Amino acid sequence: MKCIGVKQTQLIVCGYPRGGTSLFYNMMSATLNNHFKFTPFEKYYIYLIHKFGNIASKAPLDINHLAWVDQLNVNKKDLVIIIVIRDIRDVITSRHPIYSDEYFIGYDNSYWPQNKEFTKWKYEGAGVMEITQNIFKVRERKDATIVRYEDLVRTPDSIQDELNAKYELPFHGKFSKYHEVKDKLAYQYEGRFKANDPSLVLEGKEIVNKQARWKSERFEQRIYEQFSECPDLFNVLIEFGYEQDRSWFDYYQNKFSEESSE
Repeated sequence: MKCIGVKQTQLIVCGYPRGGTSLFYNMMSATLNNHFKFTPFEKYYIYLIHKFGNIASKAPLDINHLAWVDQLNVNKKDLVIIIVIRDIRDVITSRHPIYSDEYFIGYDNSYWPQNKEFTKWKYEGAGVMEITQNIFKVRERKDATIVRYEDLVRTPDSIQDELNAKYELPFHGKFSKYHEVKDKLAYQYEGRFKANDPSLVLEGKEIVNKQARWKSERFEQRIYEQFSECPDLFNVLIEFGYEQDRSWFDYYQNKFSEESSE
């Protein structure tokens, strides 16, 4: 039964794993904590949307579940769907703080926990290409907004202003100051979610607009292999405006072609 006369909102944060969803979610929880119930760590919206109240959740792979959001929205809540994207070259060169042994996601798959303790993982989750296809399917929804990670770390308060103008959210505080209210941060690596590699944990820290990770020499082999095996990745970069063509890859092509011929 719908709760008559009470406006309710479901906030869904999703996108690429290792794409900045955790940072964004903490910015939202730091500034909307008094209005929404923010679920900790990663919870799928499909288990929450039927419940009464203003509820927020974050799970990158919820992007693969949005085809059913209207059907599942039995209480006819207002929807705020935020899809966080990032230069996929940074995405595919990232490692997860809990599972730091391998690159966490590639064009084909991503690592997925096999138990509640997060001690066993398999490379069977959705990869960049599947996720991108689902982003394309839902990005035109009026209640959906794509947020670029690079814009979020460069001008966080401007992103906040844009979201406020679109959704009229009752923000209290600024995205740029989110790290100053650690008690309101919904996403933290602690307890059974403790990071195996704390150096990879950026959630809760002051925003630093660093140079793109993928440009480091140590990731050149990874970039070359992923784009050589899946040329469709070039189209993702172009579609999202990170590149205009494939000329940036000439350096990698020349370097590794020369090495293979020696």
